[in-house]
Amino acid sequence: MESTDILQIREWLATQENDKYSFSHKAAIIRSCDPFGLMADYKDTDGTIYEYFDGQLTAINKGGVRFQVDDNT
Repeated sequence: MESTDILQIREWLATQENDKYSFSHKAAIIRSCDPFGLMADYKDTDGTIYEYFDGQLTAINKGGVRFQVDDNT
């Protein structure tokens, strides 16, 4: 059985999505972490899409161009 904290976070996350996008970077980061999921996207008001995987920003899609985020820089 899941803890009360995890259940509360799941309930909060359910209010933080529209279609397939999170409403904020915070919600996308949490959504992309175990046990809530593995991947999540946040779409900014200018159309930029931020892709998160396992709690980390992995790519940014802006104007149809995808920029891979290198965590070694």
